[in-house]
Amino acid sequence: MKLANIIKHLEAIDIKGNIKIEIKGLAYNSSSVKDNYVFVAIEGFQVDGHKYIKDAISNGAKAIVVSRDIEVSEDITVIKVKDTRVALSNLSAAFYRQPSKNLELIGVTGTNGKTTTIYFVKSVLEASKRNTSLIGTVETIINGKSFCSSHTTPESLALQGMFNSMLLKKVDTCVMEVSSHSLQLSRVNDCDFNIGIFTNLTHEHLDFHGSMENYYSSKKQLFYNTNDFNIVNIDDYYGSRLATELKSHKTRLLTYGINNDADINAKDILFYKDCSEYTINTPTQKVKFKTRIPGLYNIYNSLAAVACGFALGIDLQQIKKGIEAVTSIPGRFQVIPTDKDLNIIVDYAHTPDGFENVLRTISEYAKGRIIIVFGCVGERDYTKRSKMGQIAQRYCDLSILTTDNCRSEDPKSIVNEIKKGFNKGDKPYIEILDREEAIRYAIINSSKEDTIIITGKGHEKRQIIGDKTIYFNEREIAKQALKELELTSLKNSKSLIHL
Repeated sequence: MKLANIIKHLEAIDIKGNIKIEIKGLAYNSSSVKDNYVFVAIEGFQVDGHKYIKDAISNGAKAIVVSRDIEVSEDITVIKVKDTRVALSNLSAAFYRQPSKNLELIGVTGTNGKTTTIYFVKSVLEASKRNTSLIGTVETIINGKSFCSSHTTPESLALQGMFNSMLLKKVDTCVMEVSSHSLQLSRVNDCDFNIGIFTNLTHEHLDFHGSMENYYSSKKQLFYNTNDFNIVNIDDYYGSRLATELKSHKTRLLTYGINNDADINAKDILFYKDCSEYTINTPTQKVKFKTRIPGLYNIYNSLAAVACGFALGIDLQQIKKGIEAVTSIPGRFQVIPTDKDLNIIVDYAHTPDGFENVLRTISEYAKGRIIIVFGCVGERDYTKRSKMGQIAQRYCDLSILTTDNCRSEDPKSIVNEIKKGFNKGDKPYIEILDREEAIRYAIINSSKEDTIIITGKGHEKRQIIGDKTIYFNEREIAKQALKELELTSLKNSKSLIHL
C-alpha cells in the first residue's frame, strides 16, 4: 500500500519526504520494524519511542511518525503530528482498510462485569447462528481459535490487525471489552462500534485517572462513537447519569436494570448455590431465564447480553438458549472440583465493588466458615486497599492476607495498607506473604462445609514480583493442596484405627 493512501485522513502538522513509497507494515516498537515499514514514535509512560528512531531506521523503516522535530537522513519520510497515539490508530485502520466497518462491533465497558458480559453476549450471538469473535481480558477468540491476551483492550495496531483476521475468517460479529485506558490512550479511536454496553462504574484505576469524574469521562467516550444502540445499566449511579446524558444523542438508547424502570429488566429472582432463576421482561415479551453462574451481579451481566440480543433483533428464546449455555467463565467465580464437603472458588475480583459482590453471593449460601485468600497489586491504586480489608472482615470468618502482583513494591507494606481496614477484636486475619503457601494453608486447615475464596488473579497464570514474572496457576496449587489434605485425612484416619 502506498504511504499516500495510508496517511490520507491523518491530521499531519508537517510532512517531509516522499509519500509515494510502498509500505509493507507499521510498528511502534523499533524491534518489530522490517523493510519498508512506518515507525510510529509513541511517548509512553516509561519509554519514549523517539529515542529509538535510529534503531527503527536501521531495521528498515522508510517513514517515521513523530510528535517533535527530529533530524534524519534525506531518504526517510518524516510525518509530524500532534499526538502519535492518535496517529497510530488512524494509520492502523487505514493500513488494514477500515476492517471494523465490515463487522458488527459491540464494545462493553465498565469497572466490573466486562469479561462475563462478553461471554454471555458471544453465546447469545452464537445461538442466533452468528460467527462471533471475542476480544477480552482472558483471551481473544477468532473463528473458534483462542489466543492469550496481554491487555484488556489491545493497542490499536494489534486491534485493527485482529479485525482484519476476523474478516479473512468470515467472522461477521465481534464483541470486545473496552477499557478506560484504551479510551484514554486512543486505542479504539478508529473502531466503528455498532453497540456500546455500560455495566457499572466503581472505585478503580484512580492511580491512572486521578478522580472518579475523570474515570467516568473516559468511559463515556465509547457511547458517543456508536452507530446503532447504547445499552446502559440504570441501576448504577453513573449508568443512570450516562443514560440521562445520552437521551439527546443520535444513537438509540436501551436501558437495563432490576430496581428501576428499565427497558429490559429482571423480576421474580430466586438465588441458589449454583444458579439464579428470574423472569426477563422486554418491551415485547416476558420469559423465564436461568443463569448457571450465581449471584445478583451475574444477573446484571446477563441482562446486558439480553439487551444486546434484543437490540440486534434476536428472538428471546434464542437469547435464553445463549444465556443458559454459559456454565462458567475463566477465573470468574470458578469452582475447583473436589469430592470433599468443601467449596473452593477462584475469582478475579480485585476492586472493592467486585470483592463485595462475590462475598455477598457466597454469604447467602455458605454453611461453614468463609475463608478468603487475597492481596492487592503493587504500584496501583493505594486507596482501595483498606476498603478491601473492611469488606473481607465484614463477610469472612478468616482472612489470609498475601501477595498479588506486587511488582517493585514491598509486599509487606501492601499488606499493612490492607490491615488498616480491619478492626481489632473482630473476625481474625493472618499474614502469609507467600501466596502459594497462603492457598495451601487455607485448604489444609479447612473444615467440613467451609468455603474458600481465592481472589485477585482469577484466570491469570503468572505472578509479577519485582522485575520477574513467574508461572503461577492457582487452580493447580489448589488441586495439589487438596491432595495433601486427603493424605492428612488418611493418616489421621489410620491413627484412629490403630488406637
